[in-house]
Amino acid sequence: MRSFFTDILIIISALIALCTRPEMAHAQAKAKSDSFESSPLISFRGSPKPKFFLTLDRTSSFVGGKAASTNELRFGLEFRKKLKLGIGFGALASDVVTEKTVVTPQTNKDSLVNAKLTFTFLSLNSEYIFYDSKRWQVAMPLSMGFGSSYFSYFEDNGNRNFKTKRTDEGDAVVTTATGMVTYRIFRWVGVSAGAGYRIALISNDKVQESFNSPVYAVRLRIFLGEIYKSVFPRGISGKRNPPYSNEYWD
Repeated sequence: MRSFFTDILIIISALIALCTRPEMAHAQAKAKSDSFESSPLISFRGSPKPKFFLTLDRTSSFVGGKAASTNELRFGLEFRKKLKLGIGFGALASDVVTEKTVVTPQTNKDSLVNAKLTFTFLSLNSEYIFYDSKRWQVAMPLSMGFGSSYFSYFEDNGNRNFKTKRTDEGDAVVTTATGMVTYRIFRWVGVSAGAGYRIALISNDKVQESFNSPVYAVRLRIFLGEIYKSVFPRGISGKRNPPYSNEYWD
């Protein structure tokens, strides 16, 4: 498992390098344009520099048969308004609570406590955009999340001095595919709706709650990248030339 996650970290580092040095990504894409020229889906020949994107998403699903939501911050690069590649940071946002048997330090005996399921992950994301206009966008996001799941509970160390403890911690890997339709109300705000399915490729054997589930989303979309471009059209340093622009709204 260690070598597996080492490979993932190498991939993530490469994506971060692309996000922070878009001009390098553009140069590499141009140098390899011959290999993409025959692709029927997307071509990088003569394409502009990749554009940075940043989104905050909330997705609903079921965990162990209980309704649950996940929040995720995603960022990366968008190529020719067709393909997005990026990374994300997400976590289970809902309270999925179950009873767990733990050993109480004061008595050294088993006791029953209410424990909350936690799942945090780092994800690799791709998204192919089938249709894009000023108001509408139809896309298919794909993601793979690498993280850990565990239960947390409060332990009384005496005199009502509570401390958060973890139990049943282990690795978890999930992959999700969805179809999304977005309507952009303003440049910075939109609404999205979509559905798909999440599959657990690697499960924490100590957690009985299954992450395999249909997923659905009805979101208020805040386009943080567009807000940044509007507030800092020439970047934070004020040296970007030409300034950021949006062909539909500028």
